[in-house]
This record gives sequence, structure tokens and C-alpha cells, in this order.
Amino acid sequence: MAEPSPVTGAFNFRDLGGLRTTDGRTLRPGLLLRSDTLQALTATDVRYLVHELRLELVVDLRIGPEAVGEGRGPLVETPVCYLNAPLRDLSPEPGLAPDAQTLRFYLDHLGSPTSPLATVVRVLCAQAGHPVLVHCAAGKDRTGLVIALLLRLLGVRDSEIVADYLRTATNMDRIMQRFLGWPRYREHMARVPAEVYRAQEHTIVGFLEGLDREHGGAHGWAQARGIGEPELTTLRTRLLTAG
Repeated sequence: MAEPSPVTGAFNFRDLGGLRTTDGRTLRPGLLLRSDTLQALTATDVRYLVHELRLELVVDLRIGPEAVGEGRGPLVETPVCYLNAPLRDLSPEPGLAPDAQTLRFYLDHLGSPTSPLATVVRVLCAQAGHPVLVHCAAGKDRTGLVIALLLRLLGVRDSEIVADYLRTATNMDRIMQRFLGWPRYREHMARVPAEVYRAQEHTIVGFLEGLDREHGGAHGWAQARGIGEPELTTLRTRLLTAG
């Protein structure tokens, strides 16, 4: 059973430290964090992130109007740097089976020439070794695909990537209940199939398989987008324990 989260105002927050790679190394704690929206953080949460973790950068994957309308929350009053890297949200696709829509959303971002996904990876490579938090609204889809891609680039075992993704499933009921009180997300929940708000194993497994099948794996995807081996070496050296 996972330990209680030190952050109470975000329901899907976690430190990815401790995840294991295929070559026996582990991800260093306190450096790569993921979460749902930070707009309802408590004062205690802020003290933990800023003074204990010494958070340096928040990467917000929400689209511009969403980020502005919902707000950054109390971290806006702190010296933590902020980057908005808008990944478009999932919209319903008529004719596509409900349980396939989330996977198609992930794979479309991988292949899109206009998605800022490659920019996000470059930023995370450059900031590796400094505490960084990646988030969107629920911390499931936009955050899920960025984190899964980054973990693959680090060489984290697929079983660990899948297990981390599925940790979100245990948090979705509380997140959905909260969203019912926030008009933007309540309206989104009404427009998309219910399956979109579930973290399901076939989605993350399909994403990893699609990454291999359509892009030659994470490294093939990175190389095709001009992310070179020096950047990836920096990422691994700064985020992983010594082999």
C-alpha cells in the first residue's frame, strides 16, 4: 500500500523517486514529481513543496484558457518558476469506441508535429537534477503521457511505468467528485465518455506498444524530434542513481 501523500490539496500528487530501470538503477527521490491541478493547495502543501522539497519548476500542461481560468493556485505567490506547455485536452471522437479514445489521444500527441511534447521533454532534460513538478487537471492523461515517455527515456521498466500509471486509478473518484464543483471540468465530464475519466491498464500498455511500433521506441521518437544523445545522457545522469 502506498504511503499517504504529503500533499492534501492535490489528490494525485506523487514523487517518482524509487522507480527501477532495466539496468538496476533507480530514479532519485525529490526530483521528478507528478500531480493533478495545484489550484487548491493548502498552506501546508505550499510549505512542503517550497521549503522541504525546494521545488524549482512547475510544468503546467493545461491549455492556456484552462490554466488562466482555473488559476495556478497559491504557488503563484512563491518564487517557484512556472512554465505553461499546453497539450490539447481530450475531445470526444464520434465513431471511436469509448475505451479507445484515451489511447488515441496519447498516440496522436506522439505523432503530432504541433504538440509541444518535444519541447516539454527538452525542458525536463535541461532541468534534470532540479526538483520539477509536472501536472495537468487530473494528472492522468496529459501528465500520464509525458511521464510515461520520460520514464521510457530513462530506461524505467515497463512494469513500473504501468504500475505508476495505475496508481492514478485509486485517486480518480475523489478527483471526479471535485470536478463536479468546478464548471469547466464538470462540462468536460458531461461531453466525453465515462471511460475517459478512468485510468485503465490497456491504455498505458497500448501507449508503450504504440511508441515502439510507430516511433522506434522512446529514443527513436526523441531522435526524430532533434533531442540528441547528449540531452538524454544528461537526463539519465542527473535523475538516476549510479549503476
